[in-house]
Amino acid sequence: MSYLQPIELVGFLLIGDASLITLEIYQKDGTVWSMDVAAAIEVGRQRIGEPEPVQFVQGTGENGFDRLVVAPLAEAAFSRRQITLEFVNAKTLRLTNTSRKIWQIDVETTLEPNQAIDKTVPFSFALHTLLFKLHSDSKNVAVDEVDIYHSITDSVSYNNSNGSILEQSNKLANVNDAEFIDIVNWLQMTMQVLQGTIGSEDFLKQAAVALVDIVGLESGRVLLGEPGSLKVATAHPPEFLEITNWEPNKNIVKRLTEFKKTIWHTGEQKAGKTNLGAMAVVAAPILDSKGNFLGALYGERSPMKSERRSAIIEGLLVDMLACGLSTGLVRQTHEKDAVQARVQFEQFFTPELARQLALEPNLLNGREADATLLFCDLRGFSRISERIGPEGTNKLMSAIFDALSKCVQDQSGVLVDYLGDGMLAMWGAPGHQPDHAKRCIIAAQKMQMQIPLINEKWSKLIGEPLALGIGINSGKTWVGNTGSSIKFKYGPLGPSVNLASRVEGLTKYLRSYLLVSGSTKKLLDESFLTRRVCKTTVVNVVEPVDIYEVFVEANEKSKRLKQVTEQALIELEKNNFREASKISGFSLAEFPEDGPLILILHRAVDMLMNPAQAFQPVWHPPGK
Repeated sequence: MSYLQPIELVGFLLIGDASLITLEIYQKDGTVWSMDVAAAIEVGRQRIGEPEPVQFVQGTGENGFDRLVVAPLAEAAFSRRQITLEFVNAKTLRLTNTSRKIWQIDVETTLEPNQAIDKTVPFSFALHTLLFKLHSDSKNVAVDEVDIYHSITDSVSYNNSNGSILEQSNKLANVNDAEFIDIVNWLQMTMQVLQGTIGSEDFLKQAAVALVDIVGLESGRVLLGEPGSLKVATAHPPEFLEITNWEPNKNIVKRLTEFKKTIWHTGEQKAGKTNLGAMAVVAAPILDSKGNFLGALYGERSPMKSERRSAIIEGLLVDMLACGLSTGLVRQTHEKDAVQARVQFEQFFTPELARQLALEPNLLNGREADATLLFCDLRGFSRISERIGPEGTNKLMSAIFDALSKCVQDQSGVLVDYLGDGMLAMWGAPGHQPDHAKRCIIAAQKMQMQIPLINEKWSKLIGEPLALGIGINSGKTWVGNTGSSIKFKYGPLGPSVNLASRVEGLTKYLRSYLLVSGSTKKLLDESFLTRRVCKTTVVNVVEPVDIYEVFVEANEKSKRLKQVTEQALIELEKNNFREASKISGFSLAEFPEDGPLILILHRAVDMLMNPAQAFQPVWHPPGK
């Protein structure tokens, strides 16, 4: 979006007394609307019966405010009560967001609905397709040295040997066609450089080159840093970078930082004054969106050299280039911050979610969420690690975690942490996922499918097959930064997390590789084939928990295994120990390595061998 930006050229070093505040509105087609502000104003979209924009209506706004209609009735992007401007004092206005949406004032500032901010004139802000600029209409008195240093500012003219700057600017209306074409060409070339700075990495160099090639100076430099320690970031022609003892004119730097206006120094001397430098200088401050000094665009030429254009045009072009540099540096800073945030976020989240969180970091605030947690752990990895050594272990773990993590991210899960030879992942936060349990189970099934591929690829190194135990639980969970202010770690806390870890531990005793709690099973539909394997207690959890196994593949064999297991478990819990042992024993002939069937058979036989003992339907595992 671009706006027409009128600039008045006037004398420098001016002392003024405040009077009116002038409001100017710039539209993207170049239209400019201006008015003096003396009382509180409500800005918004046209109401029924109000005049077409841009129009001023007295006393019809909320609280008796005057109304400024800036958009037609059909322009839905604008609210009828978008903002209000109220005087805090003669130089300060309070901006209040009276709409229902977040308002991006400028690159660095946003206002929530009903939030206010105080701004001191001069300042500007954007509102959809409009740019608002407020400045004071001051009466000023010229002071010493105005005939040596000149500036672009918002006041009246001063006199020098060539006539007033105002008189010089008026001459622009009387230039001939050839001169006018030259001016337009200069401005077009300058705008091309400005557009290039927004998307280019070498925009600093482009600006220095433009000082010479477009403005017509003999040298151009970009200075960055604090006013007292400015460093040459780039220069043109390039040989000027090799001049190590060069320094900018201290008086010019002082005035740049104090008044933050574009200055040109003619190289002339005033009678009785010290020579301030033999070179003519044009310099413009580089500022961020809050007006903080970042550096300067600094050009020099011999004072006796014939000027290609008036000092006014020269100053205008340099000022425009400096604005482009300011935009480029602010963009560069924001991109750097965004990249750093995205790199940090992508350690845990999918790239898509990382981009969303960079825009809406409040999603990371601590809160309670319905979530599904997944713990996984490699079986027998300590033994393998001792055999293959540290380097081999690192290569193997990197390959395994890459494969397993991709399964999590493909289902939009959060990689919370790697825990030795295990991993913790989560669904349901920070973004809302109503199908968090389903996503988690699909990811877990995909993870189990990766293990045969990993074994095949790494069999020569590891010498034995790897197995992966996965435990899953769903429930209310506190999610947020579980790290510290020094090291960020987004993750879950609470009993639901502890239970998920315990369910994963049960995979060792049940010889099953994908177990879920009853709370997760309730969130799954019939497309997932599951079997109930036991009711059990786990460490630090009071209530017994139903445990289910989720089959990775729903084939006829797994359906048969589901049927016999659940039938045997029902008979066991009904104290029909002989029938439970019969079903589980015969089924082991078909499924000889099945852990849940072995457990049912063991518990049934134990009761047959010790009929006097009371049967406990809740199974107590021997450890975590």
